[in-house]
Formats: sequence, structure tokens, C-alpha cells
Amino acid sequence: MKHIIVYFPYELQENPKSGSGVRPKKIVEAFKKYCEEENLELVLISGTTSERQNKIEQYKARDEYDKALFCYMENSTMPYWFTDPDRKPRNIKIDSGFWNVLKQKNIPISLFYRDVYWQFDDMYVPPKGIKFLRYLMRQVYKQELKTYQKYVDVLYLPSLEMNKYVGWQGNVSELPPGMEKVDISRKNMKLEKPYQAVFVGGISDQVGMLMLLEAFKVLNENEHTINLELVCRENEYNNYDAMQKYEQYSWLKVSHLSGQQLVEVYDRSHVALIPREKNAYHDFAVPVKLFEYLAYNLPVVATDCDAQARLLTEEGFGVVSKVDAAEYGKAILELLQPDKYMKTKQAIAMKAWENHSWYARVRKVADDMLRLKEKRDKA
Repeated sequence: MKHIIVYFPYELQENPKSGSGVRPKKIVEAFKKYCEEENLELVLISGTTSERQNKIEQYKARDEYDKALFCYMENSTMPYWFTDPDRKPRNIKIDSGFWNVLKQKNIPISLFYRDVYWQFDDMYVPPKGIKFLRYLMRQVYKQELKTYQKYVDVLYLPSLEMNKYVGWQGNVSELPPGMEKVDISRKNMKLEKPYQAVFVGGISDQVGMLMLLEAFKVLNENEHTINLELVCRENEYNNYDAMQKYEQYSWLKVSHLSGQQLVEVYDRSHVALIPREKNAYHDFAVPVKLFEYLAYNLPVVATDCDAQARLLTEEGFGVVSKVDAAEYGKAILELLQPDKYMKTKQAIAMKAWENHSWYARVRKVADDMLRLKEKRDKA
């Protein structure tokens, strides 16, 4: 039977909570749906080194390489040699050996390369905090990329901007996070005062968060009447005294909700906020929260970090501002103008799900890889 190979050189989490764990699960679900619709078999290879070895041997025993359409892979945040739970490398050629077989059989291979945080001193903590190991591990990450370069035909990144730090010389495309399907049949908030804005997420980016709070302080001093609901983890919020000083203002509501509790928060909001500090890492990172906001049909006001700004402006899903309280406040007011607001809501309703669902991500991969296979088969 014709089939697609989906390959993860690590164990998949059964109940993932973080974005790095959720993405593989959603991608697998979307590939299953695609294969069902196209009458294809999905061959999933993942697990510890020994588990992957068993699955690879089982696949090789089938000897059905001629029926493989392509292989899609996603890397870990750790080099693939160290993805076993104890981080010890075992049978270090099992993965590359399999990729080499696929390449010899002329089966196209694509890879989603998740992150390049290891390039940044302020983000990458070396093993046991030993600074010298930072240098050594960076060499390992670079060697991993060189290995991928031998076998991978198409590299996918969260954004094209990230390739500035990856340095991929071949075919590269972007594959951001995807949208969940949610029930948005509930009545939309009427656009009237007091306007309601929402931020949900981590608050360690204090440059962005304090800019956001100051923007709302200025807005409400000028009698614009815009409330902010700030949703974050309680233990994290308790660490930031500078944010707690704004609790005195009636326009601010701080809550510590998650999961289904957020549905009501989104239901009572007009706009959603992404106030990130502009820096090298944020310029290529694409926040998962952006697509959660869009899933709930919420227009977005974001700072001008390159990748998120490009997506919002190109598709008309929101407005962008410099990391400046006065400018950010103006952007919020711009988006709340009735004509602009309705136009943005319509763009989200028409294009967001079609272009950015997890299924859309998989469909893009399949279309790219099948075109490549067809081109090879004709050669």
C-alpha cells in the first residue's frame, strides 16, 4: 500500500502540555486524517533508540520502498543522538543509516527544524551549567545540522526569518504552529465601550509586559476606557513586583486560568495582545498563542517582531506597533475603529482556519513533497 513515513527521533508524549510536545501530536493527527482521505497508510516511527531500531527493522522487512511517497521528520530540541530519557547516546548511526537508505531509494525527505535557541547565550543553559560545555554542545548541534544536510531535501522552519541563524543552503520553507478547531458559534462581543483586551501567556518578557501595562495606563488616563485582562501563572506573577504595582487600576484584571477556563475569557474580549520585546530571537519566533487567538476569531495587536508582524500584516489579522507604550496604545485604538475592526474579523474568519490549521500544515508538506517526488520520477 502506498504510504507516508512520519519520523520522530524521540518518544512522543501521550499528554503533552508544552508547545514542543503538542506540535508532534497535532502533526500526527493531521497526517492520519490526510492519509485516511487519500487512502494511504501512515508509517509512524518514533520512540527511544531501541524502539526506533525495532520499527526501522520492521519497515525494512516489508521491502516496500517503491510505495513510499515521502518521509516527514521533526527534530527535538536536543541533538537526536541524546533524545533517550537518560540523554545517553546509543547506536548513533541508527537514524542516519535509515535516512541514507531512504535517500538511496530516491524517497524525498523533509524535516521540521524546531528551534535554534542554542545559538543564544541568554537562552541556552549548557549541561549542569558548565560554560565550557556550551561551546562543545554548539559543535554537536552544528554537526547535527551537517548530518541533516546530507539527507534532507526540504527544510521547514517556524519562520523564514529563522534561517538567518540556521544557515540552510538548500530548499527551505516555513511551517509555523497550527490552529486548533474551536467552537466559535457563540455570539461575538459587540464593539462598544468599555472595550475588552486580553493577554494570555508567560510574562518573563518584562520589557514587553511593562510596556503593555503602561500603554493601558496612558489609554485610560485619556478616557478611552479599555480594560485589560491579563492571564498568567500565579507563581510567575508573584515574582514581578513591577507588574503588581498596576493592580491599583480598575482597568486591570489579573487572573490565573488555563485550558477550558480560557474560553470564557476569549468570549468576553474584543482584541488579543502579543507585546513582545523586539530582539533577535523574537524576530524569528512565531508564538503558538497567536494561533490560539486567531482560533477564537480575535484580532491581534502585536509588537513589530519580524515574523509575527509579517504574518499579521500580510493576512490582515491585526495591527503592529513598535515596542513603545504610546505607539502600542495607538495601535490598539486603530484596531478598535469599527471599519478596521470588522475588516480584520472578516479576514480571520475567511482565511485563518483555511491557511493555518494543523491540517493545512500537513497539506502543505504533502503538496511540496509530492511535487518533488513527481519531478524525480520524471527525471
